[in-house]
Amino acid sequence: MASSEEQLKSELLLEELKRRQRSKEIVDVEEERLKVIIFHCGANRYAFYGGDVREFLPNCKISWVPGLPDYLPGLINVRGDIESVVDIGHFLGEPQSEPFTGLIAMAVRGDFRSGVMIDAIQDVVDLPLSAIGPPLATLEGAARDLVSATIVYGGETISLIDLGKVAAKISL
Repeated sequence: MASSEEQLKSELLLEELKRRQRSKEIVDVEEERLKVIIFHCGANRYAFYGGDVREFLPNCKISWVPGLPDYLPGLINVRGDIESVVDIGHFLGEPQSEPFTGLIAMAVRGDFRSGVMIDAIQDVVDLPLSAIGPPLATLEGAARDLVSATIVYGGETISLIDLGKVAAKISL
């Protein structure tokens, strides 16, 4: 009887060791990632969701149209299509240099389609969703209404601008 009792104990020990080994195995779960475009506007860095920007145009001629608000400096011709241009710096409180020498990010979000004036692109990165946090509570002014999240890049917290919120602000 002692031998069957020992065999039972050894089976229980083996099962426990197998269970512990399975719990130690590393499970490689690929976290969903999000493309983010980090750019300069004035003295600060901001970011757009990568899915909202279709292309970047080098500095092109912006045709002034009388009667447009300050945040719409004019229109551009993109391969035969006439598109509006939004000065995002106007909403962020960032002064725009005259004449404009930056890039135009062609943005599409729902029904919103427009060029957005930025000074320069810094980087395009794929971030895990866990790296995206809520907007800072200390944001002030018009930027607070446009920011949907924050990311940390290069040790600095960067505001992630939601182009859907920009479109809503413009349509008002």
